Amino acid sequence: MKNLYLLLIGLFGTSCATVGAVIDGGIDLGSSVIDSTVKTAGNLTEAALNDVSGVVSTVTDATQDVVDTVVENIDEQTDELQDKSE
Repeated sequence: MKNLYLLLIGLFGTSCATVGAVIDGGIDLGSSVIDSTVKTAGNLTEAALNDVSGVVSTVTDATQDVVDTVVENIDEQTDELQDKSE
């Protein structure tokens, strides 16, 4: 009977330590997953913003070039229409 009590106490003590280790491991795993997810979401957001700003910058540059070309063409055409004797 004494051996049975010692066995139960040993199992209970081991079980508590095992359960504690599992809980600690779960907490570490959960916090790591959350941390990784937040970092990944932040990196994706930053990359998306950089891509969007790059596209906007490219569109702005292209639009500026088109406007400059149109202005030059209109200037040339109005120069042709103006009386050169003035």
